[in-house]
Amino acid sequence: MSNIQETTQGIQAQLAEKMIGIFGSISEERQKYYQQHPKNIPKSANIKGIISSWGNKNAVISGAISLIPGPWGMAAAILEVAVVLRNQVCLIYDIGVAYGKSDVLTKEVLAGVFASALGVGGIGLLSMHGSKVLVRRASLQVFQKIIALLAGKVTQKLLKSMISKWLPVVGAAAMAAWSKYTTNMVGKTANEILSKTIEFQDEEVHDEDIPQAEVVEVIEQESINIPASEVQVTSPGAPDSTKILTILKLHCLINLMKADRKLASEEIEYIEQLIQHAALDDVTANDLRTKIALSEKTPIDYQVFINNPDESLGLMIDLVALAKRDQEFHITEKMYIKQIGKILGYAETDVVAMMEG
Repeated sequence: MSNIQETTQGIQAQLAEKMIGIFGSISEERQKYYQQHPKNIPKSANIKGIISSWGNKNAVISGAISLIPGPWGMAAAILEVAVVLRNQVCLIYDIGVAYGKSDVLTKEVLAGVFASALGVGGIGLLSMHGSKVLVRRASLQVFQKIIALLAGKVTQKLLKSMISKWLPVVGAAAMAAWSKYTTNMVGKTANEILSKTIEFQDEEVHDEDIPQAEVVEVIEQESINIPASEVQVTSPGAPDSTKILTILKLHCLINLMKADRKLASEEIEYIEQLIQHAALDDVTANDLRTKIALSEKTPIDYQVFINNPDESLGLMIDLVALAKRDQEFHITEKMYIKQIGKILGYAETDVVAMMEG
């Protein structure tokens, strides 16, 4: 097993350990807080503000993370990542309180909502039946397996999504935008689920109800020998698909740079940093540099991003980071990002939130 794989597995194990504590303590801690501060008990009319508040807090935390490339950077920032996750669970709890459901906010409910926000469904804990949400309890052993699955999903999302997030300054800003957006998504999911009637079932969750954990694949910094001019969109699971996605992202960013018909030196420098960080071979890297000088844009089939939600969100954050690089977020750049967001299936309000972040 390589050092990078060992580091990734270590991150998952550390996150799982911390997440067990988070889900086990949040209900008691938040309940005690509201008992001591009854004036702060939220109402359903406050939910939008609650989501925004926790999103801003997490953006500040993530924007202060000192970034270094790859899993080692995430390992160094594990405490900050855990705080962001903790705040997201607090957000879920607060929304439940706003709906008057403090008596049903068990670790199973909190974990089930969090899992739904990650895109893995209720993982056996929650099931939707019309206007009702049915909840199944889990033994400690089964709950630990569920948390291990969620920790792996979080690790996967953080390591696979953005090609700019490990760059100094710009990477920190991208991480802040990422953190705020994903926290907002947790809030929206919690709002949708906790607005329904919550009912507990007698049946417990069993091992076989838990989805198979996904293997977190991390590409080593090897030379990518795929000429940019010959890149073809392939299925997400095809060989070298991660490498191809990296080159496609760079094509998208170069297209955006041309949107305002002004090639700012800051933007060219940013693209150059991304090309160098991607460890491309000389032919591919020079091909991309040539694309910068051409007036026409490169046609792109976005289906591969649509099929990869993590990569899709990473692309959107990268586009915003590039557009703001020269301190002038031009209207044509905003229109271009909105257009891509629409193709990728994002609501315009979510795209605007990313750009404002």
